[in-house]
Amino acid sequence: MRKTILSIIACAVAFATVSCSTNDYLKKENVTLGDKSKMDTLSYALGTNIGNHIVNGLVASTKADYETIVATFENTALNGEDFEVCGVTISKDSLESLSRKYLSQDFNRRVMKARTDSTAQIYTSEDEKEIISSLFGAMIGYDMANMPFPLQTTWIKTAIEDVKNNTVKLDNSEISQIFENYYTKVYPAECQKKSDEWLSMIEKQSGVKKTASGILYKIEDEGDKAIKAVKDEDVVKVIYTGRTFYGEVFDSNRWEDMTEQRKQMVKMYQPEQEGKDNPIEFPLNGVIKGWTEGMKLIGKGGKITLWIPAELAYGERGANQQIGPNHALRFDVELLEVTTK
Repeated sequence: MRKTILSIIACAVAFATVSCSTNDYLKKENVTLGDKSKMDTLSYALGTNIGNHIVNGLVASTKADYETIVATFENTALNGEDFEVCGVTISKDSLESLSRKYLSQDFNRRVMKARTDSTAQIYTSEDEKEIISSLFGAMIGYDMANMPFPLQTTWIKTAIEDVKNNTVKLDNSEISQIFENYYTKVYPAECQKKSDEWLSMIEKQSGVKKTASGILYKIEDEGDKAIKAVKDEDVVKVIYTGRTFYGEVFDSNRWEDMTEQRKQMVKMYQPEQEGKDNPIEFPLNGVIKGWTEGMKLIGKGGKITLWIPAELAYGERGANQQIGPNHALRFDVELLEVTTK
């Protein structure tokens, strides 16, 4: 169920979104409702898609409580704080495990049965309905808190209510144009500007050097110069942490840098690995260009920090919810082993 919700939101915006805190945007003074020319169209367009997902998706299929979903969505999108409902504490870190518990196969079977049997009960109790409705709202809200939009909550809430009341102010064509313009023009340009500014600042730091291709690097330990990767086919074994240009860890196999969600997954499925780093091995021709070049700068046992321009990372397309278009990235890498080919 969680993956379904995330994929619906992703399809609605028709582009891979990136984690970039919008709490400051969300807390801005709400605008006064007016005519379409004064509307924050980006927020309204997204609110329309969220409203369709809530009203015509979640509520229609699961009979979840609309008011609870919307209230929880608003609270988590604005504050991202933990909260309690019917004795259950919901947080960003607990969302995955709670979803597995409450949005189980048994719950899905009840939902499917209710589609053909109007007398069938979806929820075993009012508490369960309240918890599941809150989970739906939290899923959307926590994801919204990490979107790159300069959002205004008034217009998001207005759009959701308009969907419920069948009074939406934008048609599908207008909504598509808004998203297309933002994600293909406005947002990539903003990311490129911020990435360039970030790299320019890093380049001025003591000890930082630059390759001909534009990679910035700082060698913490050169390692064994006699054992180095030379060819793109060579294989390296590393421990690393990857960060976005705004400082958020998007991937790490170093225990201390792993996200809480990943740590919880390790504790659950690989308890013997708890507290341990998880080295990974790969050929240099199977990774981004910045890694292919950067790993040749140190030898076995070496440590290096790489700041990689977007064109040598994931380019204009980005990679996932955290790595968007034109995003420069930072990697802190320890090279454990090198296997030459």
